[in-house]
Amino acid sequence: MTEITPSTTSLRRHRPLGATLWFLWMILMWAAFFVLLFADRLGELWSAVRDLPLLVEVGVWVAFLPWVLGTAVWTGSWPAVVRVLLVLCFAVGWTVVSIPREQPAQRRPAR
Repeated sequence: MTEITPSTTSLRRHRPLGATLWFLWMILMWAAFFVLLFADRLGELWSAVRDLPLLVEVGVWVAFLPWVLGTAVWTGSWPAVVRVLLVLCFAVGWTVVSIPREQPAQRRPAR
């Protein structure tokens, strides 16, 4: 029995557009988070999120989990070192997980 090996051109890898857009969204949102952090505006943002109606607040948590979690931690009463480490872990962790991975292209049927 012989095995047909597809050519390397039919096995080109590509990054899905959605994954690339998600990665860019992550980077832009973390950049905005750190701009607000250095402008000392996260406290105001956290108050605004907490003052939302419960269902809307839950929706904001679901839609923007990493950043709302980072805001909650940053405005908390934990020691500064713990807050900095946690926020950095969130930012780096979510960004690394969001890096688009190459996926093999679909094989074309042999003719």
